[in-house]
Amino acid sequence: MKKISLLALCSFLVATSCNSITNDNKQAAADSIVEVQTRSVIAAPPPPVIKETEFFYNFDSASAMIISDPITYEVVVKNHKIDDDWEEERLAKTDIKPLANAIFQAVYKGRLKAYDYFEETREMPISEIKALEKEFNRKDIGNIMFEEKWYFNEKTMTLTKKVTGLTFGYELRDPQTKDFQGFKAAFKVKL
Repeated sequence: MKKISLLALCSFLVATSCNSITNDNKQAAADSIVEVQTRSVIAAPPPPVIKETEFFYNFDSASAMIISDPITYEVVVKNHKIDDDWEEERLAKTDIKPLANAIFQAVYKGRLKAYDYFEETREMPISEIKALEKEFNRKDIGNIMFEEKWYFNEKTMTLTKKVTGLTFGYELRDPQTKDFQGFKAAFKVKL
């Protein structure tokens, strides 16, 4: 009888310990899953939602931050490259003749002042503008150099450009070969 009791006791202890190990393993596995889920949430939190009234930058009076004041860059407005299909397609809907005509007329009528490109403070007399037009044709204007202010409004997510000045550039070509050589600045106007 003692042998049976001892055998029963050993069987009971083995079964209990096995059950305890199984429960411990289950708990450890469950803890591990929770820990992994917690770590993944901590590692990649969702981006914070910015309230409509909360902004990152100071604004000017127009409720927009100033990105550049000024920025100056050139834009090619006439294809001067032979057999460049992309340039031709890109400029297909560009016609700066009305703009050039309006600017020249505003200069001639005194509504705008023309300034020397190299000496920006020197106002060019009308006689110099007329001499320039005898040397170059308006149809040969191939680029425009813009001077602009850029504003970004974070509330409306809009970028606004204000053109403050522009300079027309005439195409320069080799007299014999007609190969493109570059641009010659006409004059600068401040808008």
